[in-house]
Amino acid sequence: MKEESIPVSVIDDEILDQLYDFLESDNVDPEALDVIGLHGFMVALAVCPEPVPTGEWLPVAFNGMPKFDGEFTENTVISWLETMLDQTRTVLYRGQTIELPFEPGLEEDEVLDDSEVSVWCAGFIEAVMLREAIWFGQHEQDAAELLLPFMAISCLFPEEELDEIVADLDTTNRLAAQLPEILVDLYLLFNAPAEKPKVFPGKGQGKAGRSNNNSNNSGSKSGGNKNGGSARRSGKRR
Repeated sequence: MKEESIPVSVIDDEILDQLYDFLESDNVDPEALDVIGLHGFMVALAVCPEPVPTGEWLPVAFNGMPKFDGEFTENTVISWLETMLDQTRTVLYRGQTIELPFEPGLEEDEVLDDSEVSVWCAGFIEAVMLREAIWFGQHEQDAAELLLPFMAISCLFPEEELDEIVADLDTTNRLAAQLPEILVDLYLLFNAPAEKPKVFPGKGQGKAGRSNNNSNNSGSKSGGNKNGGSARRSGKRR
């Protein structure tokens, strides 16, 4: 069991405010991710088992290529986001939790679909969809179980099973509070170096016995990645 850690910010508040101004400007498509969704999107890219090229994820996050000018040059905006990627990877690799840009808990009368935690999870899942086969490839069952809270809270998937997970406020808030720890588990699932098996040398025998350890081949399937295609949902924007 991991020790509780103080959440670490992966992007400066000042830069987050500048990204907010850029996203609210006429240079960006109105259907682009808002600043909360963009944060979730970038965190998922950092966790992803396979790097996604900037030229691929940039037009997805901004729903097309934005217009860069003035203080918001292309190099400046990309540098902000790539620095966030590097910082997120560093924090998660150390087993630390990241600080989310909102309070994850919902109020009694707050609708999940309109909440910031749902917007953040929707952005996260949208980035997952860029490499869905990779996310659910080598560790399908584990990845599906760890991604389940993100999928349910995102409200992107009209499935009764997912709706039941977030049917009551207490369960939803408990899952939302666990998101930072789950991110650490996800990152280490894909990026932690595999343990080398112990070697027990033989004592004078002609051939050493071979260990038939195939415990990693569980062969189990979860079916958690059946929802292909774009995860973009109207209303989950600024």
